Amino acid sequence: MTVTAPAPTLSQRTGTDIARWRAAVGLFALMLTLLGGTVASLVATAAPAHAVPPTEITLEDTAGVIYEPQLREQVQQIDFYEPTHVVVFTERGTGTSNFNARVLAYAREHRPEWISPDGQKWADGLYIFALDPDGRHVGTYFGEDRKVSTEQQGQIQDATKDLLRDAQWTDAAVKGVEEGAALINRPWYRHPLLYGGLGLAAVVGGGTAMSVVANRREKRRRGQADLQRGRDAFSSVTMDLEATELNARTVPEGSRYGALVLERYRTFHDRYVELARQADTLSTVDPQTLHRKEPRETARRFADEAQALDRLDDVVAHASTFLNRQTGWQAGWDVQTEPLRDDLQRIADGEAAAPTGSTDEARAPLESFRREAETELDRLGAQLEAESITPDEALDRLSGLRTRLTGLLEQYAAASTAGFATSEEERSTLQTAFDASRRTTPRAHPGSILDTVYEPGHFWTMVAFSRGYSSGRERVETARSAASSSSSSTGYGSSGGSFSGSGSSSRF
Repeated sequence: MTVTAPAPTLSQRTGTDIARWRAAVGLFALMLTLLGGTVASLVATAAPAHAVPPTEITLEDTAGVIYEPQLREQVQQIDFYEPTHVVVFTERGTGTSNFNARVLAYAREHRPEWISPDGQKWADGLYIFALDPDGRHVGTYFGEDRKVSTEQQGQIQDATKDLLRDAQWTDAAVKGVEEGAALINRPWYRHPLLYGGLGLAAVVGGGTAMSVVANRREKRRRGQADLQRGRDAFSSVTMDLEATELNARTVPEGSRYGALVLERYRTFHDRYVELARQADTLSTVDPQTLHRKEPRETARRFADEAQALDRLDDVVAHASTFLNRQTGWQAGWDVQTEPLRDDLQRIADGEAAAPTGSTDEARAPLESFRREAETELDRLGAQLEAESITPDEALDRLSGLRTRLTGLLEQYAAASTAGFATSEEERSTLQTAFDASRRTTPRAHPGSILDTVYEPGHFWTMVAFSRGYSSGRERVETARSAASSSSSSTGYGSSGGSFSGSGSSSRF
């Protein structure tokens, strides 16, 4: 007679599954332990890595964009694995030139000690970080005993490009040296791939949890920053509340601009009461819950509204003082002209430069306007002092100047787009970036009556233009890089002869 064993019960099956899961976890832990022990043993017997500051720091700032005290102080604190002579080199050029060849040419003419005795390589112990702020090149070059792979050269250059696009030249140079120090002659046991097996196992066992923890931590950090931003602004509004109400009563309603400011102020009290209610609610929020969307969004909205009210009370104060010609009205007028004067200074500093293919011709109207506007602002100030024009008339003429600049920037954006974009898709990408930046770039000068009575984006500023162009160009270049196998240049051109030193450059 055949006896059939009874089917296992649910509890028995569950117990078996748990036993198998525990066995698998135990085996996994054993393998991880053995692997970790092997790596630890190898590391323990390896020669120790040294941490040494640069043996020498040479700055060749022919472009005049590096703040030397900051560079030397910060680079001196960077540790290399081997004694290394650090060179930071800057030169102004064009986007179409061979930057590698230019760096080599400069070294041959002015710094032959950067080149090996046989003239074929870069000198031993040398690391050069180079940049061209006009041609928008960044390069890295290495002595034969300090060279890294082409891929790692690209990593170093890429790490600096956000800073370079924001024209933070000194910070970018420090970052380039820091990234180079992390890779030059890195010991084998410091290489990330060595721990690939351990890393993969860790990812399988707990990577998701770590990612969640890191993500929550970052969200909490942003939420706490918004909360503090809002509390600071709300505190400022509260401290000035009585003065703001008094100033609002004295803003002349007969002034067209005064009436517009008062229209913006009409809901100030209701907004403040609502803001106070939000502040009370947020005071009970546990900071550890700010990784959640709802409290985090509430904190962000609270901060934005508090800052908006803080800006508005500044405008009310300046409107009262300037439009009534009260004592100190000159300072109020300075506040009104500050946004335009900032734009004019940025034009003078060359911040409108863009690779349009006809940059000088396209920039000429901006330069001409700058000179005319500076003269007009001085004239307006004198006429206000002489009381030959009213504050409203002065603001009308100031508005006219800013409107003209907006039109010129629109023309310059069109010229820059036509010169840089090579397809309709690229043109659309640049235009979208320009439009977004024009609407959303924060107003940097609180107290401006014109920026308060007109909607965001009514006047286009140099900061918004530069941000829009940089953002759009970055998107276009990212798309181009994805379509190209490589955007890095490693050759020294025909002028380099047989020179074959390690190094490359790329655009930012």
